[in-house]
Amino acid sequence: MMKRMTRVLSGLLRVALSAAATVAVLAAVSYVLTPKNNQAAFGQRDERVHGIAGEPAGSIDVLLMGDSEIFTSVSPLQLWDERGITSYSLGTNGQKLIYTRSLLALALRKQSPRVVVLETNCLFRPFTVGEAFLRVGKDVLPAVEYHDRWKSLTVEDFIAPVRATWTDEGKGFVAKRGTRAADASGYMAPSDEVAEMPLLNRLYLEEIERMCERAGARLVLLSTPSTKNWNMARHNGVERVASELGLDYIDLNVGEHRVGVDWAKDSYDAGDHLNASGARKVSTAAGALLAERYGTPDHRGDGSYSSWAEASSRARDK
Repeated sequence: MMKRMTRVLSGLLRVALSAAATVAVLAAVSYVLTPKNNQAAFGQRDERVHGIAGEPAGSIDVLLMGDSEIFTSVSPLQLWDERGITSYSLGTNGQKLIYTRSLLALALRKQSPRVVVLETNCLFRPFTVGEAFLRVGKDVLPAVEYHDRWKSLTVEDFIAPVRATWTDEGKGFVAKRGTRAADASGYMAPSDEVAEMPLLNRLYLEEIERMCERAGARLVLLSTPSTKNWNMARHNGVERVASELGLDYIDLNVGEHRVGVDWAKDSYDAGDHLNASGARKVSTAAGALLAERYGTPDHRGDGSYSSWAEASSRARDK
């Protein structure tokens, strides 16, 4: 009996040691493959949003999250110019909530935002359990995300510390230049239909809300104007979920907060995204809501935020 127990314990110890060695190897490989700065030149993916890591700690009051609807609709530099609000857009093309969660976790390492604004189009973008597990793997072990960087490794990748010294001049915003009119004939037509959010999306939304609560931030759901992506069924679906979870929901497509978008002039690509003209209108509306409803502070005139005034000045000169 004692010999059998000894053999079992010995086997378990070998398994534990083997697992520990595997984890140690993966951790070492991950360190080597991790970009050593948060820029594309160092191998960083999605450089624009990872610029948040280069912002001074505790300097961002508002995080703007979601897919391309958010990073083309709300300009952080305009929020600064008009309201003195410090914000950063973490929007990416086709963003799913699994990536929203990862980017929020990244931002919360250094920032303590008052408000996290989540654009609602991504709430209806489905993903699988497999995709969710893969995203977790990429977050825990960067080797999963950056496995193909071995082709371009340098000595610095083996010995240099991981840094974040860069930030995006536009704070994650992308201005769309050009105009393609949208057909708004059926835009936000009345409907009792309620669009259903996929179950996994609902679970991730609840986790994102918990992350915000632990960080002391208010999660706000925001629907930006779009004739292609938004309708009353989706509005009704988000309104119902927001009510169930006790979240604030603001729809700029309808009702008291509707923004007066001219779909003949303010659309970049036939109603999918706003152009710079439309974004100016939405940014003004968003800034007013953030300042008046959520009490975001006005940092204009504060010398410790001089880089914002400088960035805004450079943007106007372009």
